[in-house]
Amino acid sequence: MADAKLQVDKQRRYSATDSELSDGLINTPLPKFRKSVYIAAAVAAFGGMLCGYDTGCISGILIMPYFDARFFTADNMVYLQGLLVAFYLMTAALGAFFSGYFCDRFSRKWSIVGATVVFCIGVLLQTIGYNFGMVCAGRLITGFGAGLMGNGIPLYHSEISPPDVRGRLISLFTFMSTTGQVVGYFVTFGTTYVDSDWSWRGPWLIQLMFGIVFGVFVSFLGYSPRWLIDHGRKEEALKTLAQLNELPENHVLVHNEFKAIVDELEFEQSLGKRTYKELFVGTNLRRTMLAFFISISTAFTGSDAIWYYAPQILQNAGLTDLSSSIAASGGSGLLSMLATFISMQFIIDRYGRKPVFIVGAAVMGLAMFVVGGMFAGYAQIDPNTGTVIVNDTNARNTIIAFVYVFTATFAATYGLASYVYPAEVFNMRCRAKGLALTFGLNWGFSILITYCVPLFMATTVSGVFFFFGACCVVCCIGDFFIPELKGLSLESVEELFAPKQSIQA
Repeated sequence: MADAKLQVDKQRRYSATDSELSDGLINTPLPKFRKSVYIAAAVAAFGGMLCGYDTGCISGILIMPYFDARFFTADNMVYLQGLLVAFYLMTAALGAFFSGYFCDRFSRKWSIVGATVVFCIGVLLQTIGYNFGMVCAGRLITGFGAGLMGNGIPLYHSEISPPDVRGRLISLFTFMSTTGQVVGYFVTFGTTYVDSDWSWRGPWLIQLMFGIVFGVFVSFLGYSPRWLIDHGRKEEALKTLAQLNELPENHVLVHNEFKAIVDELEFEQSLGKRTYKELFVGTNLRRTMLAFFISISTAFTGSDAIWYYAPQILQNAGLTDLSSSIAASGGSGLLSMLATFISMQFIIDRYGRKPVFIVGAAVMGLAMFVVGGMFAGYAQIDPNTGTVIVNDTNARNTIIAFVYVFTATFAATYGLASYVYPAEVFNMRCRAKGLALTFGLNWGFSILITYCVPLFMATTVSGVFFFFGACCVVCCIGDFFIPELKGLSLESVEELFAPKQSIQA
């Protein structure tokens, strides 16, 4: 059914009737490469680098001697480390929940700019880091900004992107996030050799500078054409559509896309005031449940545990040197960045979202079971430190290899598609609020997981991986039941979820 809708959608967007051409419309060939939409998407996606950089930084900073000596004791280290990560995720969830209002009220563009300002204020407090309370305040504020960006950027991408490359452009956020993680890992790797508090302050200062540059550049981006139409600015929306497609305003493609958006939004506006309640009634309920399933399953793949605690996991595997464990984490990030690029360029828009989810969950589950098996069979307790460590060389290499397999697979599958699918599945009327709840839910479960993982690992390292492996199996089974959205315009997705009787009519 989705394939049939895709063909109809392509015919409607890329062909013109005689009457349309007689109305003064032209039908010149499409540009092979629409650099305007790619530039806009790339600039917005840089926010993903800020968020990813934070993940890469904090995982290394948490085990830096100068940071630990300043803020922790042996008795409270595990608890307070988990608290710092959980604070960030907690307010990120709040930011995601509130982002729907901000994106609808102030536009996608200015919501991203505002989120960047909040994010930078938080990073500034972390950099100053006079005491633990100030660092905690910084993590809380930074997390709120990250939550706003994590919704606003994919939302902006989905609404400026042509259907044939929408998956690729939304995936830019994930690609830049993965890139940021790699940069964060290697920056902290470099600063581990700094014998002062600047070993942990330095990475955050760099993040602050990146954030200021990003905020300035985003302020020059155009608005989402769908947001403009929704707010009655139709002439500006038509001009924006033409600029994004690098076509004249009287081109048949621009005309057809503009008309489809206007018709859809006028119908949605006729339904009255928008509320969150709409997400849970009628055909919207199925969309919401699909988005929630993707959001929750993404959290329970165990990716957050791997990203935030990769250096600790690799130290448990036998890389006892701090710099080596951070460098190995950076290596896994480089592999993930490559996997993200390959998937974004050659897979997500060619093979679809559903196969990507299924294959990703299967491979990640296998990787988790292998790593858990290695820890269960070869882990020992160090009598001097009381920590878990794997001394067997083959077991250690197997653990490192399958951590790499997991991170690369996640980046190429769930890391991309978990942003693409929810951004596509909602209609314009519910998209901002739907994504707010979806990403907020993901952040919420990430809080639970990242806070519990260090406590879980203190009891049983292998059990952590067996748990997430079982979760991946459940996710894989559920992925067989989601509909494919590849290649459909956002307006055609509405037809896919319409009641059968309305389609027949």
